[in-house]
Amino acid sequence: MSKENQYQQHIHVFRGVAIIFIVFAHTIPSLDWSDWPLTGKLIDAVANQSSIFFFFIAGYLFQHLSARFSFPQYLKQKLLTVILPYLVLSVPALFIFTVLTERTGMWSWFDDLEIWQQIGLFMLTGKHLAPLWFVPTIALFYLVAPLLIWMDRKLPQGYWLILPLLALSTYLGRDGPYGPIDKVIYLFPVYLMGMAFSHYKQVAMSLVMRWWPVLLLIAAASAAGVVFEWSSPPYWHMPMKAALALIITWQLYRHHHVFGHRLDYIAEISFGIFFIHAYFISAIKVLTVYWLHGTIYDGQEHADVPGNLLTFALYSGLVIVFTVYAIRSAKRLLGKKSRMFIGA
Repeated sequence: MSKENQYQQHIHVFRGVAIIFIVFAHTIPSLDWSDWPLTGKLIDAVANQSSIFFFFIAGYLFQHLSARFSFPQYLKQKLLTVILPYLVLSVPALFIFTVLTERTGMWSWFDDLEIWQQIGLFMLTGKHLAPLWFVPTIALFYLVAPLLIWMDRKLPQGYWLILPLLALSTYLGRDGPYGPIDKVIYLFPVYLMGMAFSHYKQVAMSLVMRWWPVLLLIAAASAAGVVFEWSSPPYWHMPMKAALALIITWQLYRHHHVFGHRLDYIAEISFGIFFIHAYFISAIKVLTVYWLHGTIYDGQEHADVPGNLLTFALYSGLVIVFTVYAIRSAKRLLGKKSRMFIGA
């Protein structure tokens, strides 16, 4: 294996780690942490908003693979492997939340709209299934790809914008009234940070190796802000995850051999896991609600299973196992076309 391929293996491992943390984050609300509140807050601090890692990785890989960039080919590939699976895998959730029950957390006027209007807003925001906000958001990055390529090649000084943009994201937070646009503003600096890390690989690695204690201090202080619910703004997840993304990249570069190829398959199907794991979280919730209450889960918030390290490990472990098994089965059935239907 060449040195360059060895180098990229750490990013591959990072993608596997990131998707596991994202599953963790979406599992947490399904459990009742009232008996173990600090444990719940600690797990939430570590796992929540791990999509920041995904955007860092996306930016890194975008720059790393940009030598032969062709915008038409790039858009075609993203349409087939991201947008099309998004459309296909949205169908069950759209049917459930426009026909069978109402989606919690929507605008007060949303349920008065026509079904086609509800579907349109769901697809534009990704609100029909918790993780799917990612797709309308990343799609906006796809549209500005030529501008990012131009900056990377012609004006790399633009990477200095990362610093003020990180400060802005930390102040504004992730959520706002404009859905994907708010999320693009929030995540743009970490996407740029991933691009910059790829552009200046050796320099970036040397800087992280030198300043990792400071980065770790930033991450620890920000984690305390999340756990102890310090007033916001600032929103502490961004500085914590941004600092950790740099440290994890450096550490995995040095020690990815510890993982070997154990996470390779998880990394390879990470987009598929992102797309469908929420269905299995909901399926387990349906079963637990029926088992505990003898009623059919109506889509409203339920957290009846006691939250602790054991139940959290079991719940999230089952979600990962079921999701991976479903993707493996779909890949066998669909063959090379699987990426167009399930993103993996």
